[in-house]
Amino acid sequence: MYTIQGFDLNYVGVILGPSITYDEQLDELVIKINVYKDIGAYSGTEGIENVEAVKERIILNSVNILMKRGIKGLFLYASDEALRNRLFRNQNSIT
Repeated sequence: MYTIQGFDLNYVGVILGPSITYDEQLDELVIKINVYKDIGAYSGTEGIENVEAVKERIILNSVNILMKRGIKGLFLYASDEALRNRLFRNQNSIT
């Protein structure tokens, strides 16, 4: 993830893995910090108050950076079926 910062690409493909899911009842994203695989992202969070919220913000910032790298377009896939369905509904309401 960190090697892409500062670079722009024609197209970007982002896979939203199991650390980002969707709760249909609450109609909101659910960030599962214990499932996130980039262990290095959490370095320096020891001793911080409200560390869970900080870790959520780290994950969301990482996704934000990746999704903004494509100049011409973004290909987005969600491994969570509920999130994938929600993204399709959003896409169809825009087009």
